[in-house]
Amino acid sequence: MMKKIITIVVLVLISTKFIAQTNEQNETNFYINVFINESKDIRIESNLVKFENIDQKVKKIMYDRTFKLDENVTYRVFADKNLMLGYIMDVEQKMFDGYNQNARRERYLLDTVYLELDGPNWLKKLEGVKFDTIKG
Repeated sequence: MMKKIITIVVLVLISTKFIAQTNEQNETNFYINVFINESKDIRIESNLVKFENIDQKVKKIMYDRTFKLDENVTYRVFADKNLMLGYIMDVEQKMFDGYNQNARRERYLLDTVYLELDGPNWLKKLEGVKFDTIKG
């Protein structure tokens, strides 16, 4: 009887080790960068996009690239700090409407006028800038 109990305990310990290893797979991230200036102009990467076309642009980006198993998508939203939070959230929702599997967002509120951010090279201008993040 004692041998059976020891055998069961050993099998359970071994099986949990294998289960834990399968859950620790290397996950990669794919970033989609979005910029919203104080005038509510929206840029996905470097392309100017109308609000109503955000989901289609995101969908196109996601389906035009090479698929990777267990890849997470992170929407990095860089928005002017003076914008209404509701508008920023509406933009984020449109992105999730385009693609939402394994997706999350990071929101960065910036003083876009002070940093002189605008135009297609906005992401390059952000290099070296330190700012707080609100993750969700």
